[in-house]
Amino acid sequence: MRIVFGLALAACGVTYGAQVEAHHSTAEFNYAKTVNLEGVIKEVQWTNPHSYIQVLVPNGRGGTDQWGIEIGAPAINISMGWRRDSVKPGDRVKLNVVPARNGTNYGSLRYLTYDDGRRLNGVAANVRSDPDGYAVFR
Repeated sequence: MRIVFGLALAACGVTYGAQVEAHHSTAEFNYAKTVNLEGVIKEVQWTNPHSYIQVLVPNGRGGTDQWGIEIGAPAINISMGWRRDSVKPGDRVKLNVVPARNGTNYGSLRYLTYDDGRRLNGVAANVRSDPDGYAVFR
């Protein structure tokens, strides 16, 4: 009986550990910094646990750079006023993002502004930072 209990307990630990590792922390973003981008939506990925938009941003060298912007889980996005079709490929937008610490073209959305002035918040709009740029939740 002890062996069966021990195996069951070990299986639970492995399963729980896999679930914990499947989700990343917010430490990959520097919440003390902000990057402003202007570009055109290339793609919207309305997925769990995080949704993303891919944005083509002019790079000043005659080309464009693609940025991946995390916008939050669909349920959270909806509670902040988003719809699945709030942004579509081809939309021109301005973005205020919290950049990735590793310097890649990746970030978390603070807010998105359309050409007509309408604005949508991303999850990073509600996150504060400690002096080192790590998220502080209250």
